[in-house]
Amino acid sequence: MKGFGPLLKKEIMEQLRTYRVVVVGGVFLLFGLTTPLLLKYLPEFIKLAGEQMQITVPPPTAAQSLVEYSGTIGQIGVLVAVLVAMGCVANELQRGTAVITLSKPATRAAFVTAKLAAMSLTFLASLAVSSAVCLGYTVWLIGPADAQSFLALNLLVAVFLVFCLAVTVLFSSLFRSSLAAGGTSIGLLVAQAGLSVLPFIGDYMPGKLLGWGNALFVGTKSYWPAFAITVILSVLCVYAAQRALKNKEM
Repeated sequence: MKGFGPLLKKEIMEQLRTYRVVVVGGVFLLFGLTTPLLLKYLPEFIKLAGEQMQITVPPPTAAQSLVEYSGTIGQIGVLVAVLVAMGCVANELQRGTAVITLSKPATRAAFVTAKLAAMSLTFLASLAVSSAVCLGYTVWLIGPADAQSFLALNLLVAVFLVFCLAVTVLFSSLFRSSLAAGGTSIGLLVAQAGLSVLPFIGDYMPGKLLGWGNALFVGTKSYWPAFAITVILSVLCVYAAQRALKNKEM
């Protein structure tokens, strides 16, 4: 992939210049901070709501806090990934700046891969920081937590979020409109989420990674086929994106 290094550096600077790192990190950090706080003080909130409410809330557990956080990140992260990536190629095609970049000694594979790599770094760094904050707050407010299972859970969430970015990059390469790319990506990701809850076929869907991660604390069965398929699909999305650019008139 000729030109990948300079293009990656350019894309990382673009992530910083457009404050995408701040936005993604801020959204993730918000849930990392608030999830254990809400679970810890939920009984107090209910008491403040009125004396007539007879609702008994059991004390929260550390596993409950970590699972709730990761589930929220997995769901919100899909929307954030699409919003961040939907214009990464489409906008450059529309403005004509992609022609300038690709006229230099850089391959289309490097062009697409650099974009995905830079956005993935943004999401992975944001996920790492927010998860560390959530784990720290959970231990402080609620009690000891299974850090090893939480790490494995975050790795599964990370693979799923990179998959969401790869899908959006593909459609951003296919369409010149970022709205078309974003809408199609959301539609596909929602469809696979629906399939992931079905018997048998759901065990092979990328969305199964989130369910697997959330159930790690209770020792559920693993879904390695879903993991492998998610990785393969992410690579295929990048390949299809660069092929689409080769066949597209700039």
